Amino acid sequence: MRYVNTYGIIKKRLGHLLLLCISIFFPREILGQFIPKKDGDFRIAVLACIRQFEPVPAFASYVESNPDLCLWIGDNIYADAENDPAWIQTCYDSLAAKPHFQALRQDFDFMATWDDHDFGFNNAGKEYHLKKESKAIFRKFWGLENTIPNSQDGIYYARKFKLGEKTLQIIMLDTRYNRDSPGTNSDVLGINQWQWLEQELREESDLILIVSGFQILLDRHSGSETWDKFPKAKQRLFNTIREAKAENVLFLTGDQHYGEVCRLRNTLDFDAVELQFAGLNQIEDPEFNPHRVSPAIRSKHSIAIIDIQMETSKEDIPHLLFQIANSETGQIEVTYRVNLNEIALGIDFSGPTQFANSSQVTLNHPYPNLNLHYTLDGSEPTESSPLYSRPISLASTTTVKARLYMKDNKTRSKVFTRYYEKLIPISPKIHKKRNLLKKGLLYEYFEGNFATLPDFNLLKPVKKGKTSQINLKEIPHRDDHFAVRYTGFITLQETGVYQFHLTSDDGSKLYVANRLVVDNDGSHSVRRKTGLIALEKGTHPIKIEYFDDYQGQSLSAGYQKEDGKTATLSAEMLSH
Repeated sequence: MRYVNTYGIIKKRLGHLLLLCISIFFPREILGQFIPKKDGDFRIAVLACIRQFEPVPAFASYVESNPDLCLWIGDNIYADAENDPAWIQTCYDSLAAKPHFQALRQDFDFMATWDDHDFGFNNAGKEYHLKKESKAIFRKFWGLENTIPNSQDGIYYARKFKLGEKTLQIIMLDTRYNRDSPGTNSDVLGINQWQWLEQELREESDLILIVSGFQILLDRHSGSETWDKFPKAKQRLFNTIREAKAENVLFLTGDQHYGEVCRLRNTLDFDAVELQFAGLNQIEDPEFNPHRVSPAIRSKHSIAIIDIQMETSKEDIPHLLFQIANSETGQIEVTYRVNLNEIALGIDFSGPTQFANSSQVTLNHPYPNLNLHYTLDGSEPTESSPLYSRPISLASTTTVKARLYMKDNKTRSKVFTRYYEKLIPISPKIHKKRNLLKKGLLYEYFEGNFATLPDFNLLKPVKKGKTSQINLKEIPHRDDHFAVRYTGFITLQETGVYQFHLTSDDGSKLYVANRLVVDNDGSHSVRRKTGLIALEKGTHPIKIEYFDDYQGQSLSAGYQKEDGKTATLSAEMLSH
């Protein structure tokens, strides 16, 4: 728990007042608002490679960007203490004295790891003779003494963040304390950290950020430090992720004094994506990198932001947005988006989920290094289950289950399930007084502000009446914010499977034989949706519900028979 005294509160408020004064005299975008944050997004500030004895104007931009979490990912100071651990503390003291640093550390949640220069010496690894002293200074400065045990061989740790119903896991690696000198069989993490990492990756999470002080996907021929100079350890990292059945994994790295995005196809079965940024107050020319999939930044004073949307919204699917900008001008130099479904395993179950006589199911997946095993009897697939190689024929209602396996028969994914139903035609509703049926449908008209279809049974209609067909023009209504419910019967001349469709602006639902067939609910522009139902020849109950939110209204309905012929719901078919 962070201790905040009265002096600290006054100091914080004075700092915010100073920022307000600065914003009066300088363009607002200089303070970081050039990267707007959407409501509901989780914002991560990425900070690395800071020359503590030089100005760091980016700190002010980070404060103004209002992050939910600050990730200090290495080279947070440049100590390079060959023999004197007190110099490391002096460098941290200089960092702490920087304008806006205290606001970043006290006002915002944070996590921290190190790279070589704050570990203690350039390119140092496990041989660094002051590493225990450096670890003690690091734990104390960042307030991690209760998080990182003194007995632990390094500063690695992880945290989880609850974002709505989803979980974000951040794993901070220590790539220095146990690192060998570069070589084909050299290690990076050490046995204890490898075991810990495997346990962390087996935890239930919806998105995992693995933070490494230096790059993972940078090619060894670049000349800089990279996991590619430790090929056995790099492959072990990828294998550990795969064998832990981890998905939605992204790498976040530093070290290089610029920013970029790297991507390797199918490396984790899905693509390995690395977001790289380091250099709040320094810049260098980017090295040759065949895996780069974004521009590399050119500004000396930079700010890097990750915005995460974990839930599906009205406008967008879950995704991560990585942006780097010049903190002095506000110019965005890198924008890279990763939809979370790009870094998750999935199977495409083709074929309609409802059918009349028989159906064929195709199981598609884009993972060349994985095998797909399936079952049709409801049991969980194992490595002994049938190996998928061609479309599956179904003649009855079936639950298809499938799971991805690695070539050595180790499980790689969860079980994917799809239910396929053979439809049995529903008998018609025989009206006791069939001769009393009249042409057209009954309607009820309601008014109110609706975002989805309401429970009409709880509302009192403004008016009721009869209409010959499903056409909003036949019902007097106001321009916006109203709803209509149609009820009656539909008479069909043939037994078969019918594909009904509803096209509406805004939401609508279609029920036939007291079953929901088409769900087109929600506030939206003109949109068409379909649904299947098997019906015997005769007269069946029908109900259509509709609401209008604003800016345009429309509603139409129809169906398609097994022979492919389409038709509207004509007045001759409808009765009440």
